[in-house]
Amino acid sequence: MELLDISGIGKTRKQSFEENGIFSVIDLINYFPYKYYDFSKTSPYADDGIIKLIKATAIENAKIVNIRGNLKLVMCKMNDETGHTFTAVWYNQIYIKSQIYLGAELYLYGKNSPTKKNNFIVSLTKFADKLKLGLLPVYHKIDMIGQKVIHDAINEVLKTQEISTFVPNKLLLKYNLLDLHDAYYFIHNPDEKTNFDDCYERIELENFLPMLAINEYHKMVFKEVKKQSYKQTELLLEEFEHLLPYKLTTDQKKACHDIAGDMSSRFSMNRMLQGDVGSGKTLVAMFGAFVAIKNGYQATIIAPTEILARQHFETANKLFASQNINTICITGSTKGIEKISILNSIKSGKSNLIIGTHSVLSDCIEFKNLSYAVIDEQHKFGVEQRKMLKNKGITPDILVMSATPIPRTLGLVLYGDLDISKIIERPKPVNITTNIVIKSKQNDMWDYIKNRIYDGSKVYVVCAKIDEENEDDEIVKFSAKNMFTFLKTKFDPSLIGLIHGKMSKDTQNKVINDFKEGKIKLLVSTTIVEVGVDVPTADIMVIATPEKFGLATLHQLRGRIGRDGSASFCFCLADNLNEKSYDRINYFKTHQNGFDIAEYDLKTRGAGSVVGTNQHGKDNGMLDKILSLSYSRAREILEEIKKDISLYQKVLEKGEQMYNSNVISKIILN
Repeated sequence: MELLDISGIGKTRKQSFEENGIFSVIDLINYFPYKYYDFSKTSPYADDGIIKLIKATAIENAKIVNIRGNLKLVMCKMNDETGHTFTAVWYNQIYIKSQIYLGAELYLYGKNSPTKKNNFIVSLTKFADKLKLGLLPVYHKIDMIGQKVIHDAINEVLKTQEISTFVPNKLLLKYNLLDLHDAYYFIHNPDEKTNFDDCYERIELENFLPMLAINEYHKMVFKEVKKQSYKQTELLLEEFEHLLPYKLTTDQKKACHDIAGDMSSRFSMNRMLQGDVGSGKTLVAMFGAFVAIKNGYQATIIAPTEILARQHFETANKLFASQNINTICITGSTKGIEKISILNSIKSGKSNLIIGTHSVLSDCIEFKNLSYAVIDEQHKFGVEQRKMLKNKGITPDILVMSATPIPRTLGLVLYGDLDISKIIERPKPVNITTNIVIKSKQNDMWDYIKNRIYDGSKVYVVCAKIDEENEDDEIVKFSAKNMFTFLKTKFDPSLIGLIHGKMSKDTQNKVINDFKEGKIKLLVSTTIVEVGVDVPTADIMVIATPEKFGLATLHQLRGRIGRDGSASFCFCLADNLNEKSYDRINYFKTHQNGFDIAEYDLKTRGAGSVVGTNQHGKDNGMLDKILSLSYSRAREILEEIKKDISLYQKVLEKGEQMYNSNVISKIILN
């Protein structure tokens, strides 16, 4: 069954689904609700700032009110079940006016206005005569596709398609596991008896089986007997340390010893270097390159963005200035005569340290004797890229790096084919103060920043979107472009720069360089600066609408400041946070260790949450428990599956598909 075979799904809606990562019916049924509305429990109106469900009756016809410009809202007087009269308000939902009439019975989800007493801001409306009481799944918005269309499409798939499982019936009975189809059905159509934990555990188990199987396979693929050999790796570590402006930390030195040991062994290295923001992973990776080059081989470092690649290039040039190391940089923007010259120098071996983007993997690049390769930000690449590197070299040692701390259980599943080194200790102590700034305090924050700029501060201002979206007027939300325009009214416009992913690479590089050199003092951006942008003197970070970012992203963004150890400040520009969002942001505010933040995120992140109930996403440690249990069972079941060669082959094929579809980054970053 294809998406176009589903009732109501035409080419336009198919395109919208695909833009949100839904390319098949399997992707569709895995598009889980992020929360549920509970239409079995209602509350009376109250000015308490709590999201609630009110059953109300319209005591007048709805009317449209012009606020300013093109902004209009719908208002209607209502009585709740206790007879209390209040005014319901709908922003950006003009169509609702024609549907609400005197005497209409409605279920309204929302909360009271923070500025106008007895006003209720409605986020969801259901008419009593069209509502099935119980839990209503809520999906993340998809352009031009309503919630009902998404839900109906999923249910059509569940009603007409068989969902195959890798788990034999005897093991389903042995472990008392749910039928896979039932697990999917009850997530999308829960009732009062639904156990969400059992449903998600069953689906995670099905996902873990192919990932564990393919991990085993990858270990065999990458564990080759080396054709190259290295001498004096430990002595080279001492020589490398003499090149550094400061001593390696204990964690950095241990990671270097891990790499030296791997490079000295009979088998090719396949290691992940996992380190917190600012922990000095790049220097450790450079050590491996130093060993390879000193032994007469070539090394390469591959970064996900041109900005990061050029930054690594600058770092290598400074670090190896006194050495006979010819470093070159090649990216997608390298063209013409320059590119031809670089390709020749790589092929001849004249260039022995090659730094670049994924361009390094292109067919036109031939190495003379590539022996060591680094992939920076592993989650933006995949196993296929590692295989391509393996085929370009002579049984090369491969090191992948990640600045995204990964909880242990997820790490075992996602990166089980890699040996792992961790760097937790940082070369310079963290001296960052994080604050949550509410709407009424925003002007004070901008005034403070203005004074700091005159004293030499450099400021990042990060927004979730490039362009403005339609949002409730009650909630302050900034796009990068709107923020850029707004800040030019408060600061000298010549001091403000803007950077985002739709700009050309040349423009991005110029803006970053202007920021580094101090020509720009405030850099407005999207998360394009999340990884790799290194401006040591930047000391202030403003994150607009932090609730729109994952904790890992927030931690990465904060890691862009205070990199020289100086006192720095991170401001979370937030307003109208719900209880769950506030708890997340407050944890981020009070914790600096990325590994702690990752574990907290795993323990508190539910696969869905029920408003007004404790059914799912509320119990600390539940997701961690689900993953741990699913992982343990998956390992046992996989041993049974291996006894059936044809079934095991299917599991392996599925594992390869999951890696190639970048499912790893989706799991980590969502």
